[in-house]
This record gives sequence, structure tokens and C-alpha cells, in this order.
Amino acid sequence: MRTPIVDGIFYPADKKALEDKVKELLEGAGQGADTAADANAIVVPHAGYSYTGALAAAGFKSASGRAIRTVVLLAPVTRDAQDGLFLCGFEAFQTPLGDVPVDKEKVAALLNHKGRFSINQFPFLEEHSIEVQLPFVQHLWPEAQIVPVHMGRQNPGTVKQLTKALKEVFKDEMENTLFVVSANASPYLQRPLAQEYADAFLALVTAGGSEAILAQLQKRTPLPGGTGCAAAVLGLAEAAPRVTVLGASDSGGDKIVCYASLAVSF
Repeated sequence: MRTPIVDGIFYPADKKALEDKVKELLEGAGQGADTAADANAIVVPHAGYSYTGALAAAGFKSASGRAIRTVVLLAPVTRDAQDGLFLCGFEAFQTPLGDVPVDKEKVAALLNHKGRFSINQFPFLEEHSIEVQLPFVQHLWPEAQIVPVHMGRQNPGTVKQLTKALKEVFKDEMENTLFVVSANASPYLQRPLAQEYADAFLALVTAGGSEAILAQLQKRTPLPGGTGCAAAVLGLAEAAPRVTVLGASDSGGDKIVCYASLAVSF
């Protein structure tokens, strides 16, 4: 069991308070999030709910009309990232709302691709980026299982392998699968530089394809850590996906983190 590490810090630790908060955030999500509610993938930030809960809710609401059985959660490793795609050996992730089961068959199927895939518990124990998304999953799709994946250093080879593996493992289940990229639009930097990162991130992702992102990663262009995860998901589309920006914000002050919420349909 992967127990929570930021309950009571990033989101309420009390079950009732968390249920009420998630419901409130989803009900308050803007119109752009619920026009079709059929997004295949979303990109949502992973700060505390007081900062980014509304943006996360907008992303999840954009997929809320779908009958989801599996949620694939993709997030960058933000500390001491090594090369690789990391899977976990946990049977479930725990939040104050209960336990979210890991789809162990899908984890095993991804692991069979070998190469950059490996079981490594440490990113899942250190990072909160997957944990903070789970209450939305539990509220909207209480029977869903999850497939958590952490990406280490983002480079074209890793992105391409992740896209290929996801295509093969989920090719017959796309209709009931949601891909969630948990990523902020910039690192914590002085405001002008953070905004440059965010502008580059949004321009690349909203362009709709993975090739432009792969080209920038090949050039080692400085980009937010979740860009590679977003590129892997965009690469699942057979044609150019439709990417909608649902909202954006920042943490405030002279030194900031930029946040954005996007819905992807393909």
C-alpha cells in the first residue's frame, strides 16, 4: 500500500472535508470544462488544492462524461531524475477517501516492454504528483483502477518508448481509459523566466502533435519536467488531437510556479 504523504498539507486529511472539497471544485469548474466532457487525456497541475484545485477540477470535469475503467497517471520525477520509466509494485494507493487499486496486469504488460521500464518504488514514495490527482479519480470513477508511471529524464527515446507501450497495452481499451499528465507549466523561478517556460510549454502542447516537442527535446531546449509525459500522450493520437486550454494561473509573488489545465481529445 502506498500511503498518502501530503494529506492535510495539499488537500484535506479528513474524509468528509475532502469529499466536500472535491465536489465543490468540480461544481465550480468553468464552462469550458463541461461542454462535451469527453476528453481522452488531460494535463493538470499538482500543487496544493488552494493553488491549483480549480484547474485540476476543470481538467477532470472535461472527461467526466466518459465511462472510465482505467486511469493512467503520468508524472515527471522532479528530484534527481535518472533515465527511465518507473512503475510501482504497490497493490493500491491510499487517500482519505479509501484505496485506489493498481491495475497490476497493465503494469506487468508495460514492464514486458523492458528497455526503459522498471519497477522502482522510490519516485512514488517521494513524489506527490500522482497522489493529489487521486481524490478526483475516486469521486468521478469510484470503480476505476490506476496505472501510475513516473518518467525520469525526458528525452526523445524515452518519450517514444512510452507512447509505443501505451498504444500496444491500451489499444483495445482506449474507450474506457483516461490518460492524466500531472505536470506544472514551469519550475519555481523568477516570474519572467517561469513565464517563458510556461509559454513554451503551452505553445508546444496546444500545437497538437508530439513531433515538435520531440524536436525541442532533441535540442535539449529547457522545458518543464512534464513536457515529455505530455508528448507521449499526444503521440497516441492517430490524427492531430484537439487541445483546449481550460485555464492558467501562477503561485503569486516575484518567484513563481506557473500552472495550466488542458483537455486533449483524439
